[in-house]
Amino acid sequence: MRDEKTCINGLHHFQHQQFAVHVLQPNSATNGRGFMNRIRNLHFEICNLQFAISFLLLWLFIGLAPLAAQVVRLPEVTPEEEKYPGQLVSHPDSSAEILQAPGGTAADVPAQPPSDVRPGIFQKLIFNGTWLSGGTDSRSFGQNDLESKVILALPCPTRDSPLVITPGFTVHYLQGPANVDLPPRLFESYMQFRWLSQVTPQWGLDLAVTPGIFSDFNQGANDAFRLTGHAAAAWTYNPAVKVILGAAYLDTFDINVTPIGGISWKPNEELTFDLIYPTPKISKRIHCFDGLNKDAETWVYMAGEVAYDSWAIAHSDGANDQVLLSDDRLILGLQRKIRGGLCASVEIGYVFNRRIRFNSDIPNFYPEDTVLLRGGLMY
Repeated sequence: MRDEKTCINGLHHFQHQQFAVHVLQPNSATNGRGFMNRIRNLHFEICNLQFAISFLLLWLFIGLAPLAAQVVRLPEVTPEEEKYPGQLVSHPDSSAEILQAPGGTAADVPAQPPSDVRPGIFQKLIFNGTWLSGGTDSRSFGQNDLESKVILALPCPTRDSPLVITPGFTVHYLQGPANVDLPPRLFESYMQFRWLSQVTPQWGLDLAVTPGIFSDFNQGANDAFRLTGHAAAAWTYNPAVKVILGAAYLDTFDINVTPIGGISWKPNEELTFDLIYPTPKISKRIHCFDGLNKDAETWVYMAGEVAYDSWAIAHSDGANDQVLLSDDRLILGLQRKIRGGLCASVEIGYVFNRRIRFNSDIPNFYPEDTVLLRGGLMY
């Protein structure tokens, strides 16, 4: 559910590769197939580059973490007239993230800018890798996901009401089931435009629209394009409690609209309850560095997820179709946060209520439950 998984995050330095693009004759089927092969090869190269960068960043994080604790950091100075975008409530990758207003009362305004907000356009660069265990059973269904996205923010019209732009690309490698006609890979490429605004000290708005291509890049119809979005509002009951209500538009052949709603409660700086459907999360800070490095924290959390997305595909006989993959997830995670630095997380989870549904007359398939491992890097 793409529009139920967003946050203010961001892109640093990519290694650039050049690819030759040849002009095709407009009515040549052979050239058309060659063009699609070059497109697939291009995406494979991007995936390989994405994996290499993720591995390099993870290696650097592990190797340099002990040295980072020895660096003396000067206190940041925020000019009194220089306001920063509002802090988000709820947790990263939740469509219910709403601004916690700088425009609110004095008690609501943090003394320092929120740790996940940077000056300038660039906000975050995120890499995630997810593994769902497969097997040899006829109902086994394995899946490996690689995701990268960049988070940018622009004043709209001011920094208090930013426009958050999130381009992203994900590839899903499918393993099985043996008796279901699925492509080996599914791709999604999207660009989310999201506006956050604190309308009054008590009310905040979160509006987003996300055009994207969801396909195996073999399907020849127009079903690959999807236009998703969400709208949510947050009411501030007091500085520690917010109530969130809204809806997300999914643009699938099965369900088009799903609710967003719940309560975010932060009784203190070390404990947060984001009881918000469809991505509830309870977070506890277990370690906060003192002395030389005051910007590093370690959090443990328990979360729930509803995975729900559809893609345009071509079956092995060439017939066009759409497939929808859905499941529910319970996750236990550990995250190390460094303000303005490289953050890392690791998760383990249980995946259940799994379903594979086609838009054609092919019967639904229900894979067996499985386990999930996920690692992430965020800068």
